Amino acid sequence: MTDHRPALATARNDDQTADLASNLYEHVRQLNLATAGPPSLTLPGTAYTILGNLSAATYGLDQVLDQINRFFLRELQADRLGHDQAEDLADVLSRHGQALAEARQHARALCTALSDAQATINAVHSRTTRGREARPTPAGKTHVDDVGVAAAANDFPRPITDPTLLAPPPTGIRNRFIRTRRANTPEA
Repeated sequence: MTDHRPALATARNDDQTADLASNLYEHVRQLNLATAGPPSLTLPGTAYTILGNLSAATYGLDQVLDQINRFFLRELQADRLGHDQAEDLADVLSRHGQALAEARQHARALCTALSDAQATINAVHSRTTRGREARPTPAGKTHVDDVGVAAAANDFPRPITDPTLLAPPPTGIRNRFIRTRRANTPEA
């Protein structure tokens, strides 16, 4: 049931590291679509595997968040950071560190909750009975309760940057979810 793929080589520059985070978002989005039901989620074992992998992923987030915090502290100590609005960097990074510490606590709690959820369904299995068999949805057909999904699927997929999906943001406001690439140059 598991299709373990080896991890890609370690990122060798900032762009590749940022791409890893972008790919994480994309994989979660695809997982959201896949877990909506048949044909991609029909077995309890699949749900069990998903919960285990999500638990492992959230366990790893704790380390990522700690390493990001340590990066900023090293850069501050080496005097390689500046601030666009000339705010006190020690104060900014203190608030940043507190936010990351809280995020790390949430990641650990989520890891524990996902592990508990996985353990709870350990003995659950599929049982085929008359009239209750999980059948994949034929292409182009939807279940009665999936009517809204079918309507949305007519023009899916659309990239998140499609101008017809959202009104443009007010001038001067930057969307925090859109990653832009900056050149590796010292910042003012």
